[in-house]
Amino acid sequence: MKKDMTVLKAIIEADYKRHVKKFNQIKESKDLILLGDSMMAYFPTKAFDLEDHLLNFGIPGDTSVGVLNRVHQVIKLKPKYVILNIGLNDFVLTNLSHKESLENILEIRHQILEGCPDTLVYVTSLTPINQKDFKDQTYLLNRDPQDAIDLNNMLKEKIDDRFFINIYDKLTDDQGDLNIDFTRDGIHLNQKGYQIYLHMIKNILE
Repeated sequence: MKKDMTVLKAIIEADYKRHVKKFNQIKESKDLILLGDSMMAYFPTKAFDLEDHLLNFGIPGDTSVGVLNRVHQVIKLKPKYVILNIGLNDFVLTNLSHKESLENILEIRHQILEGCPDTLVYVTSLTPINQKDFKDQTYLLNRDPQDAIDLNNMLKEKIDDRFFINIYDKLTDDQGDLNIDFTRDGIHLNQKGYQIYLHMIKNILE
């Protein structure tokens, strides 16, 4: 298990560097930027015909530390809207406390608002996981579903309701796990799950 996580972390770090290099080359902005980890990176923008409307700055495996280190890439483009989803990987890829993750997320939002006063910055809740139906997924190792609930509650207290979007409750089943109909591996969403995000994004763009 430890070896699996070591290999996974090495892959994530290399992928992070490749994405950051690619994002540095983007010069032309679009109305909306998706910012965060795999939840944003795997958003099916082509399938939903959204490529002309947004830039996807999601990086699989990213953490609040990683986004904070690259937030300047978003600020220089001055988009109209930013949707931020980050923090779920903090619990397994960093030693941050929930409070430290919260502070990082708030600082990411603060820096964007300070650098782009006309930008609307939305923060979505962390998403649930499903360990009962997907027991052998490396991505689910050492995760506690309560972590996301706790950090979501902290975010709710700090971010104005107009800019905090609770996706968590819309994705859970009757037991409070990520609904199997919305996921392909117990943590990442399938296209049906992303329909929920799509509805949210369309509301923002309209």
